[in-house]
Amino acid sequence: MLLRYLRALGPARDRHSVVSMMPCGPVAAMIRDGGVEVGDLGAASARQIPAAIRRLQTVIRQRDPQVIHGWMYHGSLVATLALRLGRRPDIGLIWAIHHSLADPAREKMTTRAVLRGLRFMAERADTITYCAQQSAQQHAAFGLPPARAQFVPNAIDTQEFRPDPTARARLAAATGIPEGRRVIGSFARAHPMKDHPAFVQALAQLVDQGLDVQGLLIGNGQPGGPAEAEAARLGISDRLTTLPARDDIAALVPGLDAYLLSSAWGEALPLAVAEAMAAGVPAVVTDVGDCRWLVGDCGAAVPPRRPDLMARALSDLLALPADRRAALSAACRARIIQQLSLPDYITRHDALYRQAWSARASNIPAEAA
Repeated sequence: MLLRYLRALGPARDRHSVVSMMPCGPVAAMIRDGGVEVGDLGAASARQIPAAIRRLQTVIRQRDPQVIHGWMYHGSLVATLALRLGRRPDIGLIWAIHHSLADPAREKMTTRAVLRGLRFMAERADTITYCAQQSAQQHAAFGLPPARAQFVPNAIDTQEFRPDPTARARLAAATGIPEGRRVIGSFARAHPMKDHPAFVQALAQLVDQGLDVQGLLIGNGQPGGPAEAEAARLGISDRLTTLPARDDIAALVPGLDAYLLSSAWGEALPLAVAEAMAAGVPAVVTDVGDCRWLVGDCGAAVPPRRPDLMARALSDLLALPADRRAALSAACRARIIQQLSLPDYITRHDALYRQAWSARASNIPAEAA
């Protein structure tokens, strides 16, 4: 989302720089290629966070920014500590939360510690943005101040993600999936939160019903991951294709027949689902975060950990006649254009930055130091 935002800014991106907490990965190179300065704090583990805070303080002294935008829990915590320890109440601070919090006990111990730190320091943030309405409610219940909350949904470049009748051929060439087989995809890293074994279990039920379907998982850790192990256990290894992360998803996703998000927890407003919908692909999602709101009446939302209901919803989608399928595809795309506008995303952030900087410049409360 950050890459997409910076790309869409045009010349205004020159006013931004990016600092990654962890050592930089492939997205950093893509951001640099767009002309934005990218640095990293080298925090590959929780033990390295204190050093990362000190490095960020150095960056702040050198760059003297008007506003710092902390992305995700850890980024927001490090940004806040760097400002407080550096005694810089004059710099605006925005937190961006991209995670739902149905049950804090499910989070890792270190993540729970970060959350407690954010709750303690939340008054320093000028605004806390949430990409999901349910996420805002959950974090307010946890103790983050609702008065600072703003709902800013993720956004999609609908010129990049759009229907493409030639995508099916590219998908077949990239995956070797037999011609004529219906393809159910999901694009995400292998992580317990994503519950990809449930994806495979739903796929197995469709195969048992006699449907000619293929599951496709693309993301870090997918080859050799838990989904493949589950497919082997269920005897459908030939019906699951896994690929590592790749950078041509926009060219492949329109070739899917359906998208399945099987996540058990943690989702807020998943970009991959919105990208598929922008490409005209209907989605079945679990009712986590704002996933139900995202698909609206253009797909189906089922409870998490219910592969039987995932399979039933997918079966209904795949059974639609051609005319109803075309209408549903158009409705999916129209919903994303209406609800997840990239120009609106840019306008909202520009306003948030200006408000935070203006408030800090004109009125710096002593307790914010």
